[in-house]
Amino acid sequence: MSRRFVNLIAERFIGQYPASTLHRINPWRCFYPTTQQALAASENSKAYSVEDDARLPRAAISFYDPLQPDNPGDVNFFSLGSSSDGIISMDPDGNTLLYDGASRGLRVMPAPHAAKGASVSLAVGDGLYILAVNPGTEEDHSFEALIHRGPSDDTTTRSDEKWFWRSLPPPPYAYDDHECRKVGDYEEYRRRCYERNGKCPYAIGAYTVVGDSQVWISTKGGGTFSFDTTSGQWSEAGDWALPLYGRVEYAPELGLWFGFTSEDEGSQFAACDLGAASPTRPPVLIKAWDEIAPPPVPPRWVPVMAFLLPLGGGKFCVARMFDLAQEGWCRGKSGKDYLNVDTFAVLTGVEVVRGSRGVLRMIRHKSRRYNVGSSMARLL
Repeated sequence: MSRRFVNLIAERFIGQYPASTLHRINPWRCFYPTTQQALAASENSKAYSVEDDARLPRAAISFYDPLQPDNPGDVNFFSLGSSSDGIISMDPDGNTLLYDGASRGLRVMPAPHAAKGASVSLAVGDGLYILAVNPGTEEDHSFEALIHRGPSDDTTTRSDEKWFWRSLPPPPYAYDDHECRKVGDYEEYRRRCYERNGKCPYAIGAYTVVGDSQVWISTKGGGTFSFDTTSGQWSEAGDWALPLYGRVEYAPELGLWFGFTSEDEGSQFAACDLGAASPTRPPVLIKAWDEIAPPPVPPRWVPVMAFLLPLGGGKFCVARMFDLAQEGWCRGKSGKDYLNVDTFAVLTGVEVVRGSRGVLRMIRHKSRRYNVGSSMARLL
């Protein structure tokens, strides 16, 4: 399904109250009308450039943070469905709302068995699967799925469509007897891991969906695990890690998975074939491109994070966040002091096509820059 919008969520104050505002950006403005026009533009200018500054759309809706001094924490947001028209919000107590971008409606949803803090999420069909980055036992409900059940065909009784949470078994490494296993607190867990081994074997490095029902969780040094959403069982996909970082996106038009090669500033946009992997044969990168690596920026432009958002038809939106800073405040590894001023989102339209011999080619379209203001932001 072709995706119409990119969802940007900015944390800001509305009056004196902290809130998260949802802005829906049209990513197709980052594309030329035709591939030929994009090729002609790239031939005329090989250097990375931002074609124009764009105004951030007005907020479609605002979510106020709960004012609970005894239970502080940010509101979490998750994308639901292939079109990303559904946005799930969840506060630290587990209170859950569904915003439908198509109808601009808001719906109260059932609460999960346990609130989700630091976690990763993937949409599989109509369901949303959320796994804590530091999962506990099954009693902790650290892995849950929000499942949609349609209306019943039985006309003799009134049975409306329903959403419900299903608690699922955590990945096998949650029960591992390794001395570096979960110790209750994630930061303490990481500290013990690095003290003993120099690395955290079960920190999630990448995650994705394979086929119609497989959720893959790839760890840094502890292997890759597969959860079958049909049978509800975990298995080990292989004693290897995926060669990509973060959320990895599948492009059915190309039969390949796409993502970034690392979390570093110099990460590349890359393609990988997970369908060819086996327990004894790890997946390898098919192609990686430097053309959309982070652009050269002045010292006051500080890279923050990157997002990959599939649009359908072999097209992607590559979004990178930057802080515009001035001297006086420390940020990053450069050792220089900066004062944070504004945050910018740079969206780049990218198209991947196959040549006559099946060789992949990446075509960069336009880039647009959005000023988010002095706030943190994320994209869904």
